[in-house]
Amino acid sequence: MPHPPVNIGEPFISFSQVGSTNDEARKAIQENVATHGMVFFSSNQVAGRGQRGKSWWGEPGASLAMSVIIKPDFLTVLQQFELNKALSVGIWEGIAPFGEQDAFRIKWPNDLYWKNKKLGGMLIESVLSASGQWSWAITGIGININQERFDPSLPNPVSLFQITGQKHDPKQVALALCSSLSKRLELLQTQDSTAVHEAYDQLLYKKGEVAQFKTADRTFSAVVNGVTENGELLLEGEPVGFANGSLEWIQQDQ
Repeated sequence: MPHPPVNIGEPFISFSQVGSTNDEARKAIQENVATHGMVFFSSNQVAGRGQRGKSWWGEPGASLAMSVIIKPDFLTVLQQFELNKALSVGIWEGIAPFGEQDAFRIKWPNDLYWKNKKLGGMLIESVLSASGQWSWAITGIGININQERFDPSLPNPVSLFQITGQKHDPKQVALALCSSLSKRLELLQTQDSTAVHEAYDQLLYKKGEVAQFKTADRTFSAVVNGVTENGELLLEGEPVGFANGSLEWIQQDQ
């Protein structure tokens, strides 16, 4: 059965301030008003969430927070990393034209980096049916846009303004992301997943370079070789890949 065209951002719902765009997306699903491609956006999110329960907070009006509702009926729940790869590449394609493209990379599993600094990230929350089917995917995206200063407790943040020296309209950046995400999602639906995997792998942060890592029982250095189809990070000298959540990066030199 052919899939309908992907139109991320139709509708595009904007808030002057919001607790969490992901919460608004979840509410739309619970109230049965969600549609495939619906986007919730704000440049002032006050209670966002990141990976491993970390908070995502941006200076009012200076950051981008958006959540995309996706109906993943072309994937199984075991193929969640296929969606992660496609959307990560879509984010890269939407942001990289604002600066020197080679400096932007995807840090496994789904952060957007500029050199050794974090520009943004993505968090996918899955909504399953009572029978265990993958009903919806809520993709929360946060990008630092116009910040000139950051909380000193943050290890390595950077904003688009600091990279380019220019201020940007967060909403216009979000609309650019809608376009690039639509294209990548369309490709995921219609093409062999190998093309999506290769694009993600080519953009992988520190690929072919030594990086430092930490697990529950050791700290070590290894060359990043790539990722498996199901999203495990492959490191030179390690007998098995590392699943998301089993490994932490140790911050690189600035």
